[in-house]
Amino acid sequence: MSEACFSYLYLNGVATDREIRLSDHIQLIPAQTDCHADLFLGVGKTDVDISIISLFLPHVKSQLRVKGSDASDLAIKSWNALWDGVLLGALVNGEVVCNLHSDLPAENITKNSEITVTNYQLRGFPKIPTPILSEIEIKWIESHYEGAWALLSDDAYRNAVHCLASYRWHSIPRAQLAVIWSGIEGLFGIDSEIVFRVSLYAALFLEPTSKERQRELFSKVKDLYKSRSRAVHGGKMKDNAREAVQESAEILGRLIKRCAELRSLPDTGDLLP
Repeated sequence: MSEACFSYLYLNGVATDREIRLSDHIQLIPAQTDCHADLFLGVGKTDVDISIISLFLPHVKSQLRVKGSDASDLAIKSWNALWDGVLLGALVNGEVVCNLHSDLPAENITKNSEITVTNYQLRGFPKIPTPILSEIEIKWIESHYEGAWALLSDDAYRNAVHCLASYRWHSIPRAQLAVIWSGIEGLFGIDSEIVFRVSLYAALFLEPTSKERQRELFSKVKDLYKSRSRAVHGGKMKDNAREAVQESAEILGRLIKRCAELRSLPDTGDLLP
């Protein structure tokens, strides 16, 4: 029997102080880096790689440890694990990006090691210190991550996850709202009476046990959709546009996590009494 082999995808945007099992072959683990100029010059293959590594490696706070049965199996699983970074970004509503990959854990990197750049778009540069996942967030991930991963086979869920993980790549609220609401609308598959239906379905799906909270959420989603419509159709944006982006992202995040908990997308037929 061949010995298992491992690779490591270094993550910006999420931090953990203990190991978290994501699947049988992937764990999210803490990462520490000892960065200096000689290291950057040694591990970078080109001037561009050196620049990217020097930008992002100091901010790596966690890493995905990927296990494969052999080199071929490991290569496939490592490639697919890029989606784990995207999914984590959606589940914690943060800009989680994998820009770097190696066959060594981050703390073991030396100037003689090899680091591969996986993303040349320079997304995910931290604007604020990366928060460490709380125990509540970790327990949720441990309980529901596999359910979320299983749903990635559905195009609507995969689109919603990518929308929430990537909307920050756009610099203006109009584009951000368009991306976020593409994810929300897609989860319900609505093509008529969109404002009413998306507000109703979101309220029923997210607040199944409280009529009062359903009414509150219905009104909130309806108001947020008006901001989305102004953004997409070129209307005058209100001063609270960035607040609308944040609140819309929170709605999409709740929907994504609720689907993971139920291991299914919303069934609009079952939502209505």
